[in-house]
Formats: sequence, structure tokens, C-alpha cells
Amino acid sequence: MNAPTEIGDLVERAVDALRKGGIIGLPTDTQYALSTLASDGAAVMHCYALKQRPDDDAMPILLPSLHWLDRVATDIPAGARALAAEVWPGAITLILPRNPNWRSLAVPGKTVAVRIPNHPLALALLAALDEPLTGSSANRHGEPPALRANDVHASFADAVTVLPELGVLPQGSASTILAWSGAEPEIVRPGALSSEQIEALLQRHCAVGS
Repeated sequence: MNAPTEIGDLVERAVDALRKGGIIGLPTDTQYALSTLASDGAAVMHCYALKQRPDDDAMPILLPSLHWLDRVATDIPAGARALAAEVWPGAITLILPRNPNWRSLAVPGKTVAVRIPNHPLALALLAALDEPLTGSSANRHGEPPALRANDVHASFADAVTVLPELGVLPQGSASTILAWSGAEPEIVRPGALSSEQIEALLQRHCAVGS
């Protein structure tokens, strides 16, 4: 178990860095993320530059809670909502229509990719901020993902405030990405949750709703 004071100290350090426009290396349940406040345009653009990622390539967004889903997305299918409630925090990312009232330079298009990561430090930080973070993988564009704090340090040195894993190591498998076209989901990227697991979850939702 991680001492609450240790997590609290790390969260305080991360909040301070983010509020000052910084970028943090954040451990999640899948891999390390490069995170900025999604609302901080300058920090988002700095993150794109560090990653050498095209700035029209949208970044995933990490949400503090399910209550944020309707603030960043709209026209959410019942199946997507049920899956989020069942799996989050967890390794599934949903691509949904972006709420036109919510804007971020990390999400230049009409859709937004969202999830809640299942890692104690990430959850504590998101709860403390109560606002979305970017969740792009902590590596330069096209390179392997970072699974340890040392990996992030090796890639970005002092440009990023890196938080430790706290003994909860990212599993390495990327999150499964689902996009909805109408009522039916499509697996855009296979990942930690298999298609069979997703189908079972959706079928259970249909059975309960019938």
C-alpha cells in the first residue's frame, strides 16, 4: 500500500507543475502519459512539440470522473455510456462526438477520445484538479511507449516532471479504443480488453435494458 501522505505530496507537486503550464509524466494502468491541463493551450502545444507529433493529431483526454463525460462529449450512445460506467477506471478509450461547448487544442476535430485511467496516482491527481488532462503516450512520435519513470526521463530529461510508479507498474498493453458509428461500436485499436470481453459487456447491458 502507498502511504496517503506520499500520494498527497506527489499530487501537490504535480498540481503545482500543471498550474504553471508544465508537462508531467503520469503513470497510468497501461503506460506512462504526457499530461498537461487540456485547457492550457500553450502547454498542449509544447507537448506536441516535445513528442514531435503533428498538431492536427488529436490527443486522448483523461477525465476526472464519469460526470465529465457529458461535458466533453455529446450524442453519447447508450452502449458507450454503459460501457464507461462498467469499465472505468480502466483500459478502454471511447471515441465520441466532441461537445462543441468544450474546446481544447489537444482535440482539434469533431470527436474526442476519452477514458479514466486505473492508477492510484493518476486518479488522485485528476480528482484534485477536477478537470481533464491530456493522456498522450510519453514517447516521441513513432517510438515505443514508456513503461517506467526512467524511460520518460531518458526521452525528455528535465522538460517533463516525471511522477513515480509507486509500485503499480503500467501493464504495457495499450487501452482498447472503441469508436461509435451510430449505435454500433467499432474496435479502432485492439488493446487490453479483448473484443470478446467488450461484446460480453455490451450484451449484458442489452439484457439488463430489455
